[in-house]
Amino acid sequence: MKTKTVWMGIVLCLALLLVNEAMAQQTGATVTNSSWSTKNASTPQSRNDSRGTITTVSLNAEQQNSKWKAYVGNVSSTFVLDDSGGYSIYQWTMDSFSGQVYITRNNSISWAGVTCAGLGDKSYEDTVINHNSTRADSVNRTFVAQTHKAFTVGSTAISQNTCYSTATWKNDTAQVLSTAIPFQEVLLTDGNDMIYTTFVEDNMLGYKPESNGVTYDFQAIVPDDGIGSNPLLTYFFYLELS
Repeated sequence: MKTKTVWMGIVLCLALLLVNEAMAQQTGATVTNSSWSTKNASTPQSRNDSRGTITTVSLNAEQQNSKWKAYVGNVSSTFVLDDSGGYSIYQWTMDSFSGQVYITRNNSISWAGVTCAGLGDKSYEDTVINHNSTRADSVNRTFVAQTHKAFTVGSTAISQNTCYSTATWKNDTAQVLSTAIPFQEVLLTDGNDMIYTTFVEDNMLGYKPESNGVTYDFQAIVPDDGIGSNPLLTYFFYLELS
């Protein structure tokens, strides 16, 4: 029987539209929901054993993880020359770009102070959202590697392999971590809020089987509240493209 850890509680396909006032500047993204999907419950198996017997069995199940959710989708961008009133003198619709998708629970990030999240930041995040830092599905233990490519947040350089990171799956299979693989995800912070950061790809085959031919520009996982009766956590989306 195939066994794998399922991190994604919900998969929400998104199209992110960026109207960018300047290159290498973080800006709020317009989020368009195109689909929503979650795992169906598995059909139980049964046995019909003889009376008076003791039967030893091994049970296995893939349980949907309701403490996490995932976002996948595509990115489109327009670079503009605008004034403070939002009036444009010119714009460019870009067909090729790179950059980052930032997902965070704060709609007012101090971008000048962004740096790698540390052990204390991971522990605090788990506490705030009611996760147990010692469990395998905590923020602390999900983002345990430090394997990612170098990038910049505005004018701040983030060296490769310096932040806690992970990578979402490709072709329904876990990726071997390296600085060259797609769909890397990195933990950043502005000193107050966790920023789940993934890189913009270019129509890359994603978590679905390659035979489906479905491509995405980004994939990311973010935690939800660990107590099921609490309200769902709201996330804000930012883009920084060049």
